[in-house]
Amino acid sequence: MNSKREEEVLLSDAAQMQRELEKDAGTTSIRLSVQLGIERGQRGDRQRFWNKSRSLGFAAAIIVAALLFIIPFLPRASQPAAPAPKVNWGALQVFKDNVLYEMDVPTFESAIRNNYIQLVNQTVESGGYSITLNAITADENKIMYLYTATTDDKQEIYSINSAKMKDSATNRYLNATSQVGGNVEVPEQQRNHVYYGRGVVELDRTQPFPQQLEAEFRIASVNPGKMDAPRTGTIMSEMHYSPVLKIGFTLDPKFMAYKTQIVQPNRSFTLSGHEVVISKVELSPLVIKATIALKNPSENSRQIRSAIFEEFFSKEILAEVHDKTISLSTISGGGSEEGYDYLFASNWLDHPESLIMAIKTGAKNNQTELKLDIYKRGK
Repeated sequence: MNSKREEEVLLSDAAQMQRELEKDAGTTSIRLSVQLGIERGQRGDRQRFWNKSRSLGFAAAIIVAALLFIIPFLPRASQPAAPAPKVNWGALQVFKDNVLYEMDVPTFESAIRNNYIQLVNQTVESGGYSITLNAITADENKIMYLYTATTDDKQEIYSINSAKMKDSATNRYLNATSQVGGNVEVPEQQRNHVYYGRGVVELDRTQPFPQQLEAEFRIASVNPGKMDAPRTGTIMSEMHYSPVLKIGFTLDPKFMAYKTQIVQPNRSFTLSGHEVVISKVELSPLVIKATIALKNPSENSRQIRSAIFEEFFSKEILAEVHDKTISLSTISGGGSEEGYDYLFASNWLDHPESLIMAIKTGAKNNQTELKLDIYKRGK
């Protein structure tokens, strides 16, 4: 994404988050937006691997032998977070390269590994614009979809002006929570004519699961050569828009098979001098939701909730899968009647042996780190 598009997306996400948060959340939404912005800025990073040097001498061999003798008697330390096993993204690799934030990747990779992706690959064209709905994945809490927009040589894509998902049975639009798009890895000669996108829709699992859906898109564009102009996007007369492009499809029934599992870990810790508790964790293929509540109900006032959750603290979930620890980042958060709800990435389809919430509180030079078990398989 170029800087203007990144700014547009981040401003849009920040505005959406502010609408979702309760009034009593105070400045928490700002803090969370900054935190997510830092995480999203790391999307293009790629982990590098270094080879250890070889040719150990005789003395080193003795040391290794001694360590092999001693290690079985040492207490086992917890493993640091590690990358998940490599996944073949196939035709979806372009979305990982151009669209997905680092925090999205564990969820999509878990879905790919477990054949939990529906390849739609339907295209609609009109007036030199086209949209392809490439793929979708869903559970009873969330839908995530991937799409590709293109134009002919008479227009250059500025952004996706609108992306919606409608339940055809009720004729109602579903609750879209975020859109992001980009083309940073597209070859230069095609870059202004190809745009990849990722959309997210929240579902209410108390309502019937949608089966027949219609995706609606509208592409914003400018004349050739205008994309790099400093005021592009601010002069409405220069903007052009595609007709509303609609794609109807049937959602794969396999997405209805997984029901949300709810656990109540009741793990306590202290924030801003008040005891809070991880009271509930909801587990599903695409999202993990954790509720952090005040342990003492008498303290459950707007003023106290604001003071507690305005204190900056970072959090992630560490999932243990086959002796590897996978980091699941925070996606978003919002106030609730109990306290605060946090949404995390999920690899629930991988059947993790355990989930640990890692929390850091306090100033950077005086941080407290906690690791609290929130789920163990079989318990």
